[in-house]
Amino acid sequence: MSDSFESILDESISALQAGIPVEEILAEAPEYAAQLRPLLFAATVLADPNPRLVAEERKSALRAVYMQQVADLPAQKPPTFNQKAQAVSRIIRRRATPKGVLSDLATVIVTVILTLLMTLLLLSFAAQAAVPGDLLYSLKRSSEAVQLGLAFGEAQWTGLNQQFNQRRLAEIEQLIQQDRAAVVDFRGVLETKGENLWIIAGQTIFLPTDVILEGQPQEGDEVEVMGFLRTNEVLVADTIRVIK
Repeated sequence: MSDSFESILDESISALQAGIPVEEILAEAPEYAAQLRPLLFAATVLADPNPRLVAEERKSALRAVYMQQVADLPAQKPPTFNQKAQAVSRIIRRRATPKGVLSDLATVIVTVILTLLMTLLLLSFAAQAAVPGDLLYSLKRSSEAVQLGLAFGEAQWTGLNQQFNQRRLAEIEQLIQQDRAAVVDFRGVLETKGENLWIIAGQTIFLPTDVILEGQPQEGDEVEVMGFLRTNEVLVADTIRVIK
């Protein structure tokens, strides 16, 4: 054989194609055995790519040789704490550039914003069924305030305001059905004005002696009511204000 590895490889492949076993070929060039062995095994597979056509004895021999090579490999030691720390340090140093810092900061900011938006959307959706006294009720009112603030034009604002006022009246009915006490507020027309019982938007309101009246409400006026709904279904007014 020639001293050139390429020549030895060519001769070895030719010998392999002639049917000479791999181990005999490697014995002819022991100094190149480690380099030739994987190449000759690859050439063996390429020469006969269909494994079903390979004899079982031959496959067993190849498997045994492969497993022996795996067994001869040096054992891999798990990395020590210092090695892990050095690896982390190298990663940090590679990222600790102005461009890398800005990129990481932008990613964190976008992630936080998206997370907050998704959380607010989910909470706002869950708060739609809340009534006064519920944990999410303040979020429901805040969401309505934002919608009013973003309304385009007086017509849209008025429509939203009426829609939200109907919610307030529906919430009072829910509280009555659930026999719950809560602070409530709503708007409506003063339909009947008695000495200490008024009817506003279909709701009977009890006026205590310390009730605050703003604007001298008269029958037919639209008023805003703030009060306390008791568990005995009595709605006690705290403030009644005329809406101009």
